[in-house]
Amino acid sequence: MRRKQILDAATEVFSIKGFANAEGDEIAKLAKLGKGTIYRYFKTKKDLFFSVVDRGLENLKDSVLEAMAREKEPLDKIKKAIETYLIFFEKHSYLIRIFIHEQSEFQKRIQKRYYQHYYEHVNKIKEVFKKAQTLGLIKKKIKPSVAIAILTDMLNNFIYTWQLTGEKYSLSEGFSLITEIYFTGVLEQKVKVNR
Repeated sequence: MRRKQILDAATEVFSIKGFANAEGDEIAKLAKLGKGTIYRYFKTKKDLFFSVVDRGLENLKDSVLEAMAREKEPLDKIKKAIETYLIFFEKHSYLIRIFIHEQSEFQKRIQKRYYQHYYEHVNKIKEVFKKAQTLGLIKKKIKPSVAIAILTDMLNNFIYTWQLTGEKYSLSEGFSLITEIYFTGVLEQKVKVNR
């Protein structure tokens, strides 16, 4: 409970001020704890920062996999993954801000952690993609790993642009258009996707 309390406070401070400008005293005050208590749970400010990033990425992975598990049909699983990804970042825009704040010093470390979480569940999405190919829903000539990488890049660029332009629209508003653009390119002509 106390660890969560610290992480919640640190998340807010890091997302607003970035790593360099965030102060332990400010995090402690927001968490309503002594500064010493924070450093009993996290050895350094850097350790605390990376714990915030790791928690966010773990929550993202869990959200996507849980949403996919609730669907039966392969295309519905992929669409649900897209929708959940967008909704997650709309609700947790702090994570985008943290990624943007840390473009320099920690970007390699953040990217590494992001891809560790990404590749932990990408095999699950590949299985779904391959099943859709077996059912004749997706063109067999398309490599699942490449198609998934393209989809992830589309989503991430859309999310970053949304953040950088000041969140003037809802990320979930882009769901229909993204799925239409994406699936139009990968589906066999005979297959229609419900919107």
